[in-house]
Parts: sequence; structure tokens; C-alpha cells
Amino acid sequence: MMTIRQLGKTEYLFAELTSTGAMLVVNAVTVTGKINTHFIPRIHQLLQLRHPFLSLCLKQVAQQWQWQECSSQPELEVAEIDESKLPFSQALRDTMQQQTNTPLNVGGPLWRVSILLGQQQSALVISMHHSICDGLSAASLLAEWLERHQQVAQQMVPDIQRLSIRAGVHQALAMDEYSPDDNPFATPISPAQAGVWLNQAGLTQNQQNKLELLNFSQQQSQRLLAISRIHQVSLTITLYCAAIEVAAKIARSPVSKVSAGGNANVRPIVEPPVNQQELACYVSMFSFEVASDSSQGFWRRAQKIKQAYKEKVDSGLHLVSCNDNWWEAQAPRRADDEMQQVAGRFNCLHLSNLGPLEPVFDSLEDSGLVPQQYYFTAAQHLVGAIFWLGAQSVAGGLSLTINCVEPMVDQAMRNDFSSLLKQRLLGLIEER
Repeated sequence: MMTIRQLGKTEYLFAELTSTGAMLVVNAVTVTGKINTHFIPRIHQLLQLRHPFLSLCLKQVAQQWQWQECSSQPELEVAEIDESKLPFSQALRDTMQQQTNTPLNVGGPLWRVSILLGQQQSALVISMHHSICDGLSAASLLAEWLERHQQVAQQMVPDIQRLSIRAGVHQALAMDEYSPDDNPFATPISPAQAGVWLNQAGLTQNQQNKLELLNFSQQQSQRLLAISRIHQVSLTITLYCAAIEVAAKIARSPVSKVSAGGNANVRPIVEPPVNQQELACYVSMFSFEVASDSSQGFWRRAQKIKQAYKEKVDSGLHLVSCNDNWWEAQAPRRADDEMQQVAGRFNCLHLSNLGPLEPVFDSLEDSGLVPQQYYFTAAQHLVGAIFWLGAQSVAGGLSLTINCVEPMVDQAMRNDFSSLLKQRLLGLIEER
């Protein structure tokens, strides 16, 4: 009998939103070659032998959410893509979008799988409940899925070491020192501030996640990283700076400041590498505000963003968001009526950068399924940011997933943000 611990505070908050689909994380990797769909039952069997969370569901018992063992298998969807009629990248975006808008079944498995088959490429899409994963552990699962595919193809019988469910992030960090006054969050965006981007007529309508996928070549990515280093900022700060600049530029009226949220990986503090551990949500949360001052040059603004970021992350302040006691001590961040006025938006934008995923996928270099691009997003239709960005690289190439909720953010605004962001980042390379 498996020992299943209780949910931590943030895990519980995520569980409460299961039926809405608001806590869904959708990760996708494209690979050269064809995934053999006949292997999938065995792949899933091997994954479930190793990962306890892949055999659990969320149920309410005496009005309390609990993880329980689940007898049913995850949903599986396979689609053959006729690339003469639909570009593979568009089919992938559409699939991710549809997955992001489809809640998991309450009481069912906490994950599901979609496979896209093109002529010479395939895509693996795994949608998971945020209570059992973050971006990095989901990426590790996709890599392991492809590794198991290789093992089944070679008729290997792998030695599976079953993982155990880990302590929640609160217990793992064992960070008892905190003050209720510590705050890793900026003041949530106000209706007036949000109004410069939101389509007011669409706020009361049913919201849908809408995605755009952006790619940069290996050379472009290397040059973007190089110019960031020349100016002594990380690529994350460069991405924040470009996104904040574009958001201010497309606002319907001038903005004096822009709020930005993010996540930081806390695994390096508490545990071995992600692929040696069970799935988990081991990230902190934070947000900061920066002045929108177009009179200053890009890299000067980047330094100010770097400073605002450091105040929340390098200082360790972000870690209080992992502390269950800190959450219990907080008043609700936003009264319900005021939250509804901004349609669940906390910040103008959010960036989650998983960084270079090459180490996660390095075991696949000699296989027939070689990773080409990677994308991920988290559902935003109930709560989130106006402009949500997921970033990472595989095969040396940076890719971005942009998620804006429609009709709250209209198509023209989303398209402008996506195209101008790519244009701005490529422009930085040309300025060298």
C-alpha cells in the first residue's frame, strides 16, 4: 500500500481549481522521426511503475482534497497531420491550445497525453495537474517518456527504481524563519492599470487560452545570450525587458509602470537533479514592478529590471511563497469583487524560463527521436497574467510560448505582442 501524504498549502489551492482547468500545465516537445503509437501502453506502464503520482487522482473526502490511488489510465489522443494542408507547427499550437482549455476530470488521472505524427517529425504533448508538477519536472517526464520509447523499441527490460512521493516544498525547505510582513509580490494590478490592455467588452465572457509559438535559431539564440552577457544580464532579464517594453508600447494609453511575475526553481536548494526525483511542484512565486521609461536605453532599463528581480530572488525573499505558514498568515490578496474587475489578472506579464533543457534530454542524442523544439504553458483563463510567457531551449534554440486569454485580450493585441516581441529580440542581435 502506497503512503500518500497530505497536500501542502499551495498544492491544496491548486487542487481546489481542478474542475476549472485553471491549474493545468501543458508541455510539448517536437522530435525528428516517428513515435510508434503501439509502444504507448508499455511506455505508460513503465512510467507508472516509477512515478507514484502518475497513478493518483484528486478527490474530496469529508470536504478535504486528498490524493488517492486511481484505477483508470490517462487519456490518449493520437493525430496524423497532413502537412500539405496544415503546417506541423500550427497543428501543435492548436493541440496545445485545446489541451490548455480542457480541464482534467476530477477523480481521474492527473495527466494525459497527445501525440502528433507528421511525415518526418512527431510531437509529444503531456498535460498535467500543477499540484504534481512544475515546468522542470514536466520536462523531465517528457524526456523520460521518449527514453522509454527507445527502450521499448530496443526490447530492453529496464530496471525500474520506484520513486517515493516527496515532502511538499514547505517541509523540504524547512524554512521556519519568516515574517508575515515579508512580501515577494508587487501590488496586484488595478482595474485602471489593466484596462490599457484588456478588451472591456470581453471581460464577462467565457475565456479561452490562446497561444503563439515563437522560435529562434541556434545562431540567433547564441547571439541573444552573448549580447545579454556583454551587458551583464541573464537571458531571463533580457526577455523581461523586451516583453515589458513591448507591453508598454502596445498599451492603448501611456503606462507609467509595468508589473511582472515569475517563478524560481528551488530544487537546487533541497535535492538532487530533477530526473532523479519524483514529480513535484518545487517553485517559488514572486512579482515586481518597473517604471516604463522609454527615454532610457534598453540595457539601462534591463539593469533596473535586474535590480528589481534581485530584490525578490537573490535576496531569498521569493522563498516565503513556499511557506505554508506564511500563506496562512496572509489576508486574501484581492477581494473577490475587485479581482473580478480585472478578470483574475495579477500582473501585466509573467515569465517562466526553464533555461537550457539539453541536459534533461541528453540521453536521446543517439535515438531515432531527437528533440528539436520545446514549448510549455500554464492555463490562464481563470487566474494569471495578461501576457504569459514560457521560455526554454533545446538543441541550442530558444523557443517561447505566449499565452493570452481571449476575448479578454483580443486577437490583434496578442498578435501585436507576439510579433513585436520577436522583432525586438532579433533587433537586439542586429544592434551589436
